[in-house]
Amino acid sequence: MFCYQCEQTAGGTGCTKVGVCGKDEDIQSLQDILIFGLKGIAAYAYHARELGQTDEQVDAFMHEAMFATLTNVDFDLERYLELVLKAGEMNLRIMEMLNNAHTSAFGNPKPATVARGTKAGPGIVVTGHDLLDLYELLKQAEGKGINIYTHGEMLPAHGYPELRKFKHLVGNYGTAWQNQKKEFDQFSGAILVTTNCVMIPKDSYKDRMFTCGIAG
Repeated sequence: MFCYQCEQTAGGTGCTKVGVCGKDEDIQSLQDILIFGLKGIAAYAYHARELGQTDEQVDAFMHEAMFATLTNVDFDLERYLELVLKAGEMNLRIMEMLNNAHTSAFGNPKPATVARGTKAGPGIVVTGHDLLDLYELLKQAEGKGINIYTHGEMLPAHGYPELRKFKHLVGNYGTAWQNQKKEFDQFSGAILVTTNCVMIPKDSYKDRMFTCGIAG
């Protein structure tokens, strides 16, 4: 057991045998699973909401589950198991909502051939997975002679018709998010980070890095 969910942890570092609040390792583990599940639900719910998709049931569950991790008077194992399983259901629901939001805004994705690397001319590389941010950038950069590249989790954007129609969305640069320090260092243009896929930037490119929305 290792629990550091509150400010009253043993020694100010963490409870390792039993919680000072009375919880055991099973409750602590279920609470951790629930918290990580809520983080995922919140991230997808944010993107869906930006595109006009909401669900009162998902919102209500978020409140209920968050409160369950805060109270120290109800450590019923079955209750937490039910909440964790419900979190899985809500995660599927929010993914369905996000998919509906994306397809409604950008069309149904289709397989696409994507050029790799860069080409001559000014460029902006976009990383993360906020398709709306990419769309807004593509509109603003249209006709200005600026090449736009996806990076990492933004690669699937090339499959959506309403994004692919922009001729200056020219390809994908680099590989996965964990390689961004090396890859961004080698990219000479601007870098736009749209979500939580950013690593602490190197001095060599931090003055060329910009963020929008929730990025961290």
